[in-house]
Amino acid sequence: MSLTFGVYGLAKPEVIEKLGSLLDHQVVEEIYFEHSLAKQMGVESYTLNEMKDHDIDFVISIGGDGTLLKLMQEVDVPAFGVNTGTVGFLTTSEIEGLKRALERIDEGDYFLDHRMKVDVFLNGDKKGECVNEVVVHSDKIAKLRKIEVLHDGVEIDRFRGDGVIIATPTGSTSYALSAGGPIINPGIDVLMSVPIASFDLDAKPHVLPADGPVEIELLDEEKTCLMVMDGQKECIVDHDDLIEVEKSDKTARFIRFEDDFYSKVKKKLVKR
Repeated sequence: MSLTFGVYGLAKPEVIEKLGSLLDHQVVEEIYFEHSLAKQMGVESYTLNEMKDHDIDFVISIGGDGTLLKLMQEVDVPAFGVNTGTVGFLTTSEIEGLKRALERIDEGDYFLDHRMKVDVFLNGDKKGECVNEVVVHSDKIAKLRKIEVLHDGVEIDRFRGDGVIIATPTGSTSYALSAGGPIINPGIDVLMSVPIASFDLDAKPHVLPADGPVEIELLDEEKTCLMVMDGQKECIVDHDDLIEVEKSDKTARFIRFEDDFYSKVKKKLVKR
């Protein structure tokens, strides 16, 4: 068996050298480098859509979690995250272990970790898909917004604060965690609503069934917010706009070698 895959991201010179050594790796049949990396390496470049036309098996993401999340918004193929960033919670390998990782994939010594995604709608129009979270935040620094959160049409919270995070279990270890939300095992299909810097003391995080949509309404007239999806795509929302977040029919697929969620939590998020 030989591997055909794409490579996406940005890399430092020492990482570029390691990527170049993959070109003659015995398990590699074809590699397609996305524009930014191809330019750094001086090789032929491809868009992500062109990679898919070549029937790639997966895409390697070079960078941190943000790079991997951006990739997952663009393609619907398995992703293999190689960490060259700071935390790399969603990634599977460090750059030093990439050659051996490819050998394990070639040997079939891996599994696909399916993670829940959400679809995001603004006034009924789909704006994107997220793996981590949707953030609705005041578009002006230090300005409170009055926000109502509903689940399947039923109000669950109403508060004044900087904003609200609607997170997946995968996103529970990201922005939602720093805002006071719980860590949720990614094997559970739920949604989470987490207030951001609420001025109302009774506003709390809520874990909600994923079988109904979470709706967000802005209650202050003539005041706007910024909606950000996975830290990548953003748009302005007004007080008469309706935001709906619901479980997607699609999943994000990550290539993994071990089912090590809690050990990764301890390794990446707990200082000892």
